[in-house]
Amino acid sequence: MSKTYCLVRPDSKEWAALPLCPRTWRQMLVACAIVLMTTVASFIDARAWEDLPPEYWQHTYQIADMFGLSATLVAIFFSLIGWFFGRMAVAIAPIVLLYAAVAYSLDPTDNAAIWWAGTMAAALWWLIQTKFSLRQIHAVRDLATKSNVDISIELGPAARKSLNRMKRRSTHWATGLSAIAIFGWLATAMALPTAIGRTYQELEDLVLSDYLGTAAATVSVLALAQWHRCGWRFLARRRVGNMVWHVPIVGGPVQGLWSSLSEDAGTVPFDHAQSLPSCTCINEFMRANPDERDLYGDIGITASVYCPVHGIEQINSLTSEQFRSNATGTWLWDEDSLLPMSMQAEADRTLLIGYAGKTFIGLPARFTNGTAEIQPDAGFMIDESHPHVNESQWDRPRPPLGGIVDRIDLTPAGLKGFAIRYRHGRAWFETTDGASAPPLPDAE
Repeated sequence: MSKTYCLVRPDSKEWAALPLCPRTWRQMLVACAIVLMTTVASFIDARAWEDLPPEYWQHTYQIADMFGLSATLVAIFFSLIGWFFGRMAVAIAPIVLLYAAVAYSLDPTDNAAIWWAGTMAAALWWLIQTKFSLRQIHAVRDLATKSNVDISIELGPAARKSLNRMKRRSTHWATGLSAIAIFGWLATAMALPTAIGRTYQELEDLVLSDYLGTAAATVSVLALAQWHRCGWRFLARRRVGNMVWHVPIVGGPVQGLWSSLSEDAGTVPFDHAQSLPSCTCINEFMRANPDERDLYGDIGITASVYCPVHGIEQINSLTSEQFRSNATGTWLWDEDSLLPMSMQAEADRTLLIGYAGKTFIGLPARFTNGTAEIQPDAGFMIDESHPHVNESQWDRPRPPLGGIVDRIDLTPAGLKGFAIRYRHGRAWFETTDGASAPPLPDAE
């Protein structure tokens, strides 16, 4: 039985005002730096660059030695490659340092205090980042409650399958790493008796239990971090609830939610072009792309410049009323232009399934047969927007500066903006919300 989700339509300003978490690279950099500085401080305090005294080699190997060595190696590994784990590094750092602090406390040394200090610093950094995440989750929850339109919506089969796959993948990783860690510790326990009680002089080098213990500790840390991620994601989604967000594509806390319709500008549906005997778009497309023979009815082909039905001359010959009545046709618009946005903003919003802040960004989707269904070609990853960066401004193409034929107000057609027609190009759509409008051309 499929779950029913609630549809929420947040206001554009409130959606854009949702708090953002700090940048991932900053979170990761500080976490790795804490582990690195703690490891270096321990190395300096132990004067590890000096030759070992003769009595060291008469020391008998104990379990604490294995834990101490494995903890040091795990800390070194994380200091070098911790950036690879991204935001997970914030949760991994205190676990790594806690393991080292406990291991060194088994054999009281001055180093134990350094490891405990590093553990507290990493834990404090984790708490600070947790505060940001909790603030965002609560803000998302409040906005979802406020924007709930009391409409239930079901997920399409592909969306349900994708969400279940994401959940299973996350828990399977945690379970698999836990199983490997348990196996590693069992193998370490079996190898320990062959080394315990023997002197370092007899052993001469690292023993099997050192390698196994380091591997088991590393996998254990990763398993705990993965369970942390699963639990945090469960908490966030449980707090926000099962929501399908109907959000604007421009602005807001999520980047990458560009309308797929904008990618269709300058194209003609293949079936439509095939049904018109006088249309030359298919022939021109095949002439320019002889290797692309596999065309399907649900894809668009580039509109021909000289087509008697979809060409530039035909666009400019339309009266203002005729243009307005055809304004939703993708062939009218330049391939770099945005397509017209509805004044109700419904046609230019996208669905976001399960959004709960950066902890779980959700799945981009659209309305399909009354359900929220993911896009079949959705192969891109979306992410949280960066603070103080508006991708929609610097990434938006600009229209030509000259060759303007006229400007047509699309408001009577229920579209929010103007159409700008050009002598040697297709029309451009210019929004009325803060976009600069080009001057009217001189009468010709």
